[in-house]
Amino acid sequence: MRHSRTASTYKQMATRKEYKIKLISKELLNADTCYLGFECPEIAGSAVPGQFVNISAGTMFLKRPFGIASVDREKGTFNIGVKVVGKGTEQIKAFEVGTEVDCLGPLGNGFDFEGFDNVILTGGGTGVFPINFAYEELTGQGKNVTVCEGFRNAQQVILNKDGYVLTTDAGDVGIKGTVIAGLETLNIEDPAKTLICCVGPIPMMKAVSDWTNAKGMKCLVSMEQRMACGAGICLCCIVKVRDDGPDGYKNVRCCKEGPVFDSREVVWQ
Repeated sequence: MRHSRTASTYKQMATRKEYKIKLISKELLNADTCYLGFECPEIAGSAVPGQFVNISAGTMFLKRPFGIASVDREKGTFNIGVKVVGKGTEQIKAFEVGTEVDCLGPLGNGFDFEGFDNVILTGGGTGVFPINFAYEELTGQGKNVTVCEGFRNAQQVILNKDGYVLTTDAGDVGIKGTVIAGLETLNIEDPAKTLICCVGPIPMMKAVSDWTNAKGMKCLVSMEQRMACGAGICLCCIVKVRDDGPDGYKNVRCCKEGPVFDSREVVWQ
């Protein structure tokens, strides 16, 4: 299945392509997280929510994966969010506007929204970046969208908009508790026609998966594994999914078969 320029079909496997992209904007969101905008018409024109890019990390050998946070198809630009967790992300965060780097993308499968009247987007930590892209695409199409975000405390809140359901573990802003506390405030009239898309830490996604299963809803999760090559070669991003074989599961590559999975298929550990 081929991508259209409008990216109207969401569950698609990207062709592995490498581009030289230029950093055109940089915004500091908090002490350790920034929002970077890059110029690349090819990626901006074909990316769909849930896909990711692999970007060269300065002097580091391996590229680093980032969920696409926003695209402007007319301008040919896309954004990612970078939280410093090691030397690679520290070097990427230090890029100056005008820097050119190598980038693979868009990679992986995106969210499939087809057949659902309502979509609830749930994000935690850096998971709010791909959730932001999904929100922009769905609202642009006039879809009924609800966003529920969770953070540790007020200092970690990023990309939060008016109308979002906001939760914090510390309770210093928004609802005190995890995203589950936020989901519990929602009035879901037709669970069978409501889709939940979730991106964030593994414990959060497992909790959201359990919550949706109990309510008879479908939940798609984007697994944030380490995806070094982005092409299914290095096998360092393995995800266990349910299978009819003797072990009850099989190993699949997050970068190729994912990163988006039906939460009921994931073997949570």
